[in-house]
Amino acid sequence: MRRVVFPEAHKAVMTECEIPKCGDGQVLLKLRRVGVCGTDIQVFSGKNRFMTFPIVPFHEGIATAVEVGKGVTSVKPGDTICVRPIIACHNCYPCRHGKVNACENFNSLGVQSDGLGSEYFVIDEEYCPKVSPDLPLDEAILIEPFAVGVHAARRGDVAGKKVLVVGAGTIGNFVAQAAQLLGAEKVAICDLSEEKVEMARKAGIAAPVNSSGKTIREVVAEAFGSEPADVIIDCVGAKVLFQQILDAAVKTSTIVIVGNYSENVELNVAQIQRNELNVLGNITYNRDDFETAIRLFEERRVYVKDYITARYRIEQIQEGMDQAVTGKAHNMKTIFDY
Repeated sequence: MRRVVFPEAHKAVMTECEIPKCGDGQVLLKLRRVGVCGTDIQVFSGKNRFMTFPIVPFHEGIATAVEVGKGVTSVKPGDTICVRPIIACHNCYPCRHGKVNACENFNSLGVQSDGLGSEYFVIDEEYCPKVSPDLPLDEAILIEPFAVGVHAARRGDVAGKKVLVVGAGTIGNFVAQAAQLLGAEKVAICDLSEEKVEMARKAGIAAPVNSSGKTIREVVAEAFGSEPADVIIDCVGAKVLFQQILDAAVKTSTIVIVGNYSENVELNVAQIQRNELNVLGNITYNRDDFETAIRLFEERRVYVKDYITARYRIEQIQEGMDQAVTGKAHNMKTIFDY
């Protein structure tokens, strides 16, 4: 079978290897699509602190089940599977308290272990949620990043609140859509890229704002007038922006950190303490978030038209990843077809 390997930074090669064996409780998948996210770009560029080369990349995958092992009851050959790629130990403190997304032995496919950049992949049954065969593959491949949005909106407890999402890329757009679908009073989203702001407008986000030349506080004023944002969700992860987010927050409001920070940030802790701000970490999703994402996609309630902005055959892996890096300011989603 074909398999993608990143042997070093900015290099991607196709290799050949044997199809893996399907063991008890496992499912053998044939991959149909894989999607590229910001984490994959970090891995490809050698900037992700949690991975080592060589690595088989990718964690966003839509597949067909081709074989099931002994004891598997929820999946049968032919089912369409949207892989849930965060592997948990189920034994540590967070896992025992229902927070498998924050597992102390956190293992994201394509980062801590080899990922879905293989024509065939074996994984335990619990990570193989089914999706309707009527859902187009180009929509199903977007379920996993949308689940991130569902979890972030739930972390922010957005129902009935005014929400600002900072960053209108793939995750930011989906966070904003999830916040609206989960009952936020009004959702604003901002970005420096007019293309991404326009995508948010097409997706029906209430207040898309081009933030070029504006502070986050000015964005809040433009979006909500004299009212503050109850919740600010950071989907950028940029050192230069975090202080602006703190300055835009009002006393007792909530900040949810979704973007992956590659640099440490100096904080005025007193500003958080004296204003009784709720600053919440956020990582991936739980099983219920993923199931909610599948349901909302199957109900066709998530806007995904024109969301895939670049498409390559898996054999074009080097070209596609180079483009994903250079075009990340404009791309919404790059996918590879098997």
